[in-house]
Amino acid sequence: MKKVLVIAGVTGVGKSNLGIELAKRYNGEIISGDSVAVYKELTIGSAKMRDHEMEGIVHHGIDLLALNQTFNVRDFQSYARGKIDEITEKGKLPIVVGGSGLYIRALLYDYVFVDEQPADMSWAESLSNEEIHELLRKKDSQQAEIIHTNNRKRLLRALSIFHSTQQSKTELLSQQKHQMIFDAKIVACTMPRELLYQRLNQRVENMIENGLLDEVRAAANIAGWDHPAMLAIGYKEFRNYFDGSITLEDAISLVQRNTRRFAKRQITWFKHQLPCRWLDMSDLHDVNQTISEVKEWMSR
Repeated sequence: MKKVLVIAGVTGVGKSNLGIELAKRYNGEIISGDSVAVYKELTIGSAKMRDHEMEGIVHHGIDLLALNQTFNVRDFQSYARGKIDEITEKGKLPIVVGGSGLYIRALLYDYVFVDEQPADMSWAESLSNEEIHELLRKKDSQQAEIIHTNNRKRLLRALSIFHSTQQSKTELLSQQKHQMIFDAKIVACTMPRELLYQRLNQRVENMIENGLLDEVRAAANIAGWDHPAMLAIGYKEFRNYFDGSITLEDAISLVQRNTRRFAKRQITWFKHQLPCRWLDMSDLHDVNQTISEVKEWMSR
């Protein structure tokens, strides 16, 4: 299997710099896993790596799209897998840096999007929720048990899967082995909570000083507040500031609070969902030990 190094974990602890250091040592190229950094207009709030910060290391997945486009986990899976193939063929090491747990899992595992080609369900417009639920029960009883009768959108999606594939969603999911398709080493970066929270709070202050408000205002004018990227932490919190319902200080506090809460959720998710090598980024010995472990893993 192709080797893939993943530098994941908590936001704001220095994953990007670690990725660059490992790329320099082990002949790697970096694939950004950040769902916001793909947009050309979103730089400060996404903590995007600038050209002068990349130290000559090739980075993929940055500035791919304009804000009038969208990018989701399926797009990331397809894009990143293609880049892994390209980088590997050059004899180099693909290094995925950052990204949500869902993005990383969809990339590394045999994760198939079963509703890729939805069928035309206009014929069901005249049916009641109960009638649609009964149709689904006949085609996919397990999904019918899971989905509430009043959740019309999910009912139709599940039925659409059957009509487009002639297999139920349950059958399609059962064909996935939930196994990794790469020889992946996942390093999950963290640090003691007090130090982490200090860093995260300061990072938000730095973003404000660097022009985050202008970036958010311009992005909202281009894409509107309902664009998926504008729902990211560091952007969505300023909506009420710009409409005058909260102060700037309140908006900044919200960004800081939501960032801290997000970091806490990241730790919980990665601990339970992926086989990670946890790295305390505040411990130089642990950093050096991890770098050595990567070298050993590459030689296998």
